[in-house]
Amino acid sequence: MKRTTGRLLLFALAASMLLCAAALAAEPFRSGPGGIRYQDLQSGQGDAALTGQVATIHFVAWIDENGARGREVYNSRSRGQPVSFVIGTDGVMPGWNAGVVGMKPGGKRLLLLPPAMAYGARAIEDAVPANAAMMFRIELIRLENPPGS
Repeated sequence: MKRTTGRLLLFALAASMLLCAAALAAEPFRSGPGGIRYQDLQSGQGDAALTGQVATIHFVAWIDENGARGREVYNSRSRGQPVSFVIGTDGVMPGWNAGVVGMKPGGKRLLLLPPAMAYGARAIEDAVPANAAMMFRIELIRLENPPGS
């Protein structure tokens, strides 16, 4: 009995230490323009993304429920459809433009977007209600200079 109790205590201590190490290793949330918040989950390599470059990303989108993941509304990787856009243009929501700047290829970032930096007052079919705060996990696949630059 003593041996089993000792093993359980040792296991609990080891698990607790791993959880603490993971919490300390997690990058804190930072504030960005327009009220966005972001957290780098994985650093990439190479040059950082700049306005005017073409970013190709995979993303997962959730409704943000007070900082917690709500219902998943889209996953580009599971659909095999990455998205490309010119950073800083009107082609995507403002939160993506602001949230991708500074990322490096291979990097992953969690974005928390207030409604004005996401879809705003527009509802997206039955998936996203109007004025919804959104959460995105972005993976920057590659950066390219736009054609003709």
